[in-house]
Formats: sequence, structure tokens, C-alpha cells
Amino acid sequence: MNAKTETSIPKKSGRKPQKIKKGARETAVCLIYPNSPEVGFSNLGFHKIYSAFSEAGGGAGSGTSVFDIAFLPERGQRAVSYNKKVLLGSFGILAFSITFEIDIFNVLEILKRCNVPLEKEKRKENHPLVCAGGVAATLNPEPFADIFDFFVIGEGEGNLEDWLKPLLESKKTRDEKLKAIAGIDGIYVPSFYDFSFEADGKVKSITPGTGAPEKVKRLYSRQISKDGSCQSIISGTGVFGDTFLILTGKGCGQGCRFCAAGFVYRPVRHINADILKKQIDEGLAMGRRIGLIGSAISEHPQADELFEYVVSRGGRLGVSSLRIGKATKKTFGLLAKGGLKTLTIAPETGTQRLRTAINKNVTDDEILETVGTAAEAGILNIKLYFLIGLPGETDEDVSAISGLIKKIHKAFIEKSKKHGRLGKLTVGINPFVPKPQTPFQWSRFADVKDLKRKSRLIRKRLAGLGNLALKIESPKNAAVQALLSLGSRQVGKAIVQAYKDGNYKSVLKAPGAAFYYEREKEFLEILPWDFIDSGVTKEYLWKEHLRSRKGKVTPPCPPTKSGCKKCGVFEGVCF
Repeated sequence: MNAKTETSIPKKSGRKPQKIKKGARETAVCLIYPNSPEVGFSNLGFHKIYSAFSEAGGGAGSGTSVFDIAFLPERGQRAVSYNKKVLLGSFGILAFSITFEIDIFNVLEILKRCNVPLEKEKRKENHPLVCAGGVAATLNPEPFADIFDFFVIGEGEGNLEDWLKPLLESKKTRDEKLKAIAGIDGIYVPSFYDFSFEADGKVKSITPGTGAPEKVKRLYSRQISKDGSCQSIISGTGVFGDTFLILTGKGCGQGCRFCAAGFVYRPVRHINADILKKQIDEGLAMGRRIGLIGSAISEHPQADELFEYVVSRGGRLGVSSLRIGKATKKTFGLLAKGGLKTLTIAPETGTQRLRTAINKNVTDDEILETVGTAAEAGILNIKLYFLIGLPGETDEDVSAISGLIKKIHKAFIEKSKKHGRLGKLTVGINPFVPKPQTPFQWSRFADVKDLKRKSRLIRKRLAGLGNLALKIESPKNAAVQALLSLGSRQVGKAIVQAYKDGNYKSVLKAPGAAFYYEREKEFLEILPWDFIDSGVTKEYLWKEHLRSRKGKVTPPCPPTKSGCKKCGVFEGVCF
């Protein structure tokens, strides 16, 4: 994938918003990231699908009359596309890429600003088709079923032309277009599925209509190891500034039981080192810093070789995160030479017992060694991430978080002194949110009041510790995420109403809302997302759930093409 320079029109250029002419509207597509441009341009998934649209149509977008991108407008601004300044309501298809469930409220804001009805049942033939993809939609699209006409489940760039072409046929009605794509792999049209519910809110049955598959297969690329994925829009805007983003691989085989990325992105696919080197050369030629992104950077077979490749060419280097215990003294030396200023690691818990339960098999000594080695190399900013409210957590586990942070702080400050200044720790504490398609999909979200108590306990025990910034996510915000993650289509109207009320947290007060996130579930219960075939079997996830309760560790995924079929069937990658 080659990067394409984005020539953007300044926001205050004075150019009037444009409308798409009649006759061209049906073949006009806008790809939308429902957050700021800074966040959207920093998301490689958005770059990947943008590139797929562009390459399919030779830059125009797979036979489209108009193709553009858009983001959440600033307050007071009209909803227009980013480059051509076309009114979003005049496009034929609005395709949203959703990373975070909470951004559904931004989706509704965008629809309102472009005069498109918020609920799909209220849209008429003259309104755009509204679809969504991205990891949030892939995990569980059901809470948003009232809003979107259809969803793309998984890595949708692989069969984009298969589903886009039928939608561009202007003579078909909305319903005819949806029927034409309903049987395509990865496409989920919620209006073609009948959900029946028990009196208590549990799903009783899921029945597909004519032409709709019983199971929607999650799409995943079998070619990404050979093709790679890097930043395809150079805009000068983004959270990572002048960094050229490169994906090192998809998936993670460590099997941390709380982590959606470790299951929904399976199978593990490391990108070929020669491809990565070409992309590194491309970024360096632009004079940009190289940012390596991935959920398993440390596990890439040529990780150190790639770091050395950047450094040997005088390049600057950044990594999204590293796995504890995987990076060596050589690794940190290379990263420091490449100008890495901040290391991000995730101990997750304060005790070995709870780490074992979540299948994060690292010790306190490994954590301290990782931080100390990084500081000795000259990396003097460390970000640590922990979870509270995990299944089986006790007050002892919570107290141990502050105890471990103090140990890390002491070791880190001591090691950083030789560089003539003290290092800084930034600690993020987040309430655990159970995610669909993981071993903890049957777990409940912890009590909000108890999470607040645990947060206060950690704050109190870390008070007065210098060179430390502590950030604890609001338990109530996390509860909203839990509802949006675990809910069924019955939550949809409450989401729309909360948006209209101007208070997204009010969705928690909707009748029956707590039912979805404040209770444990049983294996035989039909879950709202059970119609998705992610590739990983429900039986395997349940076994992992039970192993967590028993405090048993599961080894990481074996190498590619090992013949392994333990978690599911990924032909061509795992065997």
C-alpha cells in the first residue's frame, strides 16, 4: 500500500458547501470517521478502508461518481465532506468506521446535521443508505441495529467491490439493494433478521429471513502478511503528529481473556519484514517519524531487525506498545536511539493470581525489569495501564495495584537518575468492560459504586507520589460502554433518546438497561451477537472462561501454519 497525499481545503477557505447533482447521488460515497480528524487520521483501519475505496476505482472509489471522507464537524459547522466540501446528506451512501462504541452518539450528531433521520425505519428513498464497519460494529452491531441499514463485519476491504457494486445500481429501491447484498460474506442487514425475546429480556431466538445467512462470517484478510498496511492519507493532522503509521501485523496470540483484539483479530498475521522495510523507506523519504502499530509488535519475528533498520537510516521511531518480558536491553537501546520518549506497557493487575486468571502470564519481576531496562536506555516516560473490576477481583488485588505502582515508581526513578533528570510515570486505571466474542463475554460489569470506592482507595494510596500522573476513567462512563458493548437491539431506542436528551449517560436509566451489563450469563444463553461467526468457536471461549475461574494459564498461539485448530478454523493461515 502506498501513501497518498491528501490535499485538504482549509476549513475557513470560504468555499460554499456543494450538493451532488441529481443522477449522480446514488453512486456517491462518503467514508466517515465519527470523531475529530486528529483521531480519525491516527486510525490505520480508517486508512486501510480509504485505500480500498480509492484503489478499487482508480482514485475515484469503485465506480463512484463522488468519493470523499468526513469527520465529526466542529460545533456550529455544517456536515460536509473533508476535501470536496459536499453536503453529507446529498451522498448516496454514508459509510461509518466505528472504533469506539461511545462514538455512536457522534454518528447520531452527524446524521442530524445532514438532515438524515436517526432511525433507519424513518428514512425514505431519497435518503442515503447508512452503514457501519470497524471493530465496534464487528464485536456487536445489535445495539445499533435501529440506526444502520447494514453492517460490514470484520476486515471489509477484502470484498468491498462485492457489496458496493449492487448498491451503486441507481434503478433499485433501498430494499432491493439490501436484498442484493444480504447473502454476501461479512454483510449483516439487521432488518432481515427476526429477534424474539423472553419476558426478562433474554434473546429467545434469532431467525434470518429469505436470502440472509444464519451465520454472518467475520471477514479477515489472508493476504495482509504479503500486502501490508500503512498510512494512506498524509494530511499533517493526527494525534501522532508527523508520524508515518505502519501496521506490523494483525491479531495477537497471547489470549488475554479480557482483550477483544486478541480474539476478534485472529488469526495472528505478522506482516512480511521486506514489505515493512519498503514502507519504512517510504515514510523516511517523506522525512517523517516511523510509527509501528500493532497488538503484537514484540512478537514479530523480526522486531529488533526492523527497529535497527529505522535507526541505521537515521530515522526516528515510535511503537504503540510493547509486551512485558519480550523486549531486551538491545531492543530498548535501539528504541532510545530512534528517539522513543515514551514506553507504554500494561501490567493490568497488581497480583500474579489475577494476572493468571486473565491469562496475562507475567510476573512483578518481569514488569520491574522491563521498566528499569527502558529507563537505563534513556526512555524516561512510562505509561502503565491497569484494570479494576475484573472477574474474581478482591480488595487485596486492588490494594496490590497501588503497591506495584510504588515499586515501579521507586525502580524507575532510581534508574532514570543517571540521565540527569527524573523520569515520569503516567498511570491509567480503567474499569473492566466485558467485550463480546471474548472469554469474558459472559461476565458482568462491576457495580459502579464499588468501582468508585476502589478508585478512591487507589488515589489515596498514591497521593503525594512525585513524578506520577494518575488518570482514572469514570465508572459511569465505563458503564455506558458496557451497555453499548453487551446490549441487544432493544437498547437502540434508548440510545437515540439519550442523544436527543443531550445526556448520553441517561441511557443507563432506560428501562431494562442494567439487565444487559449487570448480570452473569450462562453458556446456553443466546447472546445478541451469536449470529456472527468470528472464526473462534463459542465452545472455546467458554472453556477459556472456565479456565479463568480455575486460575489456569493457556499457552500462546503456536506459529503460523502449525496445524492448530484449537480455537477455530482459519484455513490458509493456521493450517
